[in-house]
Amino acid sequence: MEKKNKKILLTILACLIAVLGVLCGVYFPESNVKDKLDDMQNSIVKEIETLENKNEVIVPEEAQGEISDTKEATQNGKDISTKEIIESSIQEEQQITDEGALEVDATVEQENISYNGDSTGNGLSLLGSYQGLTYYSQADSRWANTMYSSVGDSSQTMKSSACGPTSAAVVVSSSKGAILPTTLASLAVSNGYRTSNNGTAWAFFPFVADYFDFKEFYTTSNFDTAMKYLKTDADNDGNADYYIVVSCGSGLFTSGGHYIVLVANNSGTITVYDPYLYNGKFTTASRRNAGVVVSGNSAYVSESSFKNYANYKYFWIFSNDKGNGNTNISNNTNVDPINYTRYVSTQSSNLNVRSGASLNSSIITSLVKGTKVIVTKVDGNWSYITSPKEGWVSTSYLSASPVSYNSNQSINYNTTAGNYYKLKSNTTLYANSSMSGIYYNYLAGTKIKVISHISSNVDYIYVVKTGRYAYCYTNAFASNSINDLSYSTTKGKYYTLKSNTILYSKGTLNGTRYNYLYGTKVKVVSHYSRTIDYIYVPKTGRYAYCKVNAFR
Repeated sequence: MEKKNKKILLTILACLIAVLGVLCGVYFPESNVKDKLDDMQNSIVKEIETLENKNEVIVPEEAQGEISDTKEATQNGKDISTKEIIESSIQEEQQITDEGALEVDATVEQENISYNGDSTGNGLSLLGSYQGLTYYSQADSRWANTMYSSVGDSSQTMKSSACGPTSAAVVVSSSKGAILPTTLASLAVSNGYRTSNNGTAWAFFPFVADYFDFKEFYTTSNFDTAMKYLKTDADNDGNADYYIVVSCGSGLFTSGGHYIVLVANNSGTITVYDPYLYNGKFTTASRRNAGVVVSGNSAYVSESSFKNYANYKYFWIFSNDKGNGNTNISNNTNVDPINYTRYVSTQSSNLNVRSGASLNSSIITSLVKGTKVIVTKVDGNWSYITSPKEGWVSTSYLSASPVSYNSNQSINYNTTAGNYYKLKSNTTLYANSSMSGIYYNYLAGTKIKVISHISSNVDYIYVVKTGRYAYCYTNAFASNSINDLSYSTTKGKYYTLKSNTILYSKGTLNGTRYNYLYGTKVKVVSHYSRTIDYIYVPKTGRYAYCKVNAFR
């Protein structure tokens, strides 16, 4: 606003000088006063032009090509959302965080970067067709290793630190029209919202709200206020009238700092689009108590668990404009022809198929969780499907990635999550849950721990000796568990350091070192081995690894 006021004052002054110049030319034709007034007017005009240029949003050349490709793809009905299931682990998440790759993002207003409120809705021209609720992962293989840095640091990538632009892309695509996370990352870097070492500045989100002409935008640090917006459904169409970007500190969603998107709140259950969602993220000891249910690309968590475990910092609330203002929507309507695959991703119940895009429309049939459907058009947050049945379904309960589903008949697993087993013969482990990708050969007798069940015959496991997380067929294990590991510490219990101690960023006791004083209080989060624990330091909020003989 300060720049706008200055521009108005300068314009008025330029007009007054112009009038004085005319009067001087009439009454004092031989005087040099008019020349001086002309010089003053030219200076003022240049100052106005400078102010106007400062308000222009920079769209870098590389982003312009990507924008054109996005427009063409979505106009042809191509699905550009993230469809793959990301493979990672809590250990990788923790190690990346400690190494500074997954930056401690979103926890402070970084590096005093601010937004002056001068950007306009010109960003609408960058958008592809509106395709409804859209999920993106920052670890999507299309851009995971693309640099996201304001200082030319190639180790700063989309996967490691672009949860901010990715969350913004989810909100813009779901409310206004299609845009890729990499396009918004380019805008963040080019316009000064990418910090040098602390991820994406908070100021990026009000910039996004103005630049893409959202009808409404609010901010708050109050959880209850944010939930009132998330529960709003003024037109009773069954979809939230607002989407919310949330900054979180270390806790349920991150080992460092992270942005996530809240897309719905149904009867006290929040639907979260987490840009760094991966298989098994919420199955660890420190996160399991939150009771998060993952279905496709949606994570369902109760309000109480979010409040207790998310360690939220701030909320940016964007209106769900359902494509309003998008210049690339065919025939100026919110319905676009498309053709892509989705999967029913309800938390547990069936998904109703209705005769129209409204909760008031009659129910034709219902589909069980995991059902594959073909979407041919969208209207706001409703999708029209043509297979296996024809009708309208809520887009909030569709996932771009396949959804596993256990029927009402319980599955009998051969193993128990949390127990230790030995491989009964030489065995191949795999990097992907589809039992593909990079593989690792392990010898008979290797000790492993079952982290979670992927299916009745595949487990996600941890190899005690090497620290590797991988996938394995359950018939490779000896039939009896070997829970004979004895530990000198207890998970969840607090201890104090009995002398000045070095903590480490890696479980192998290397990487970044942290010096802590005698008497420092720590909490054991998990056992890395019988001699090393993964711990939390309450005073500094740091997670690290430490030898257990350092405790008392």
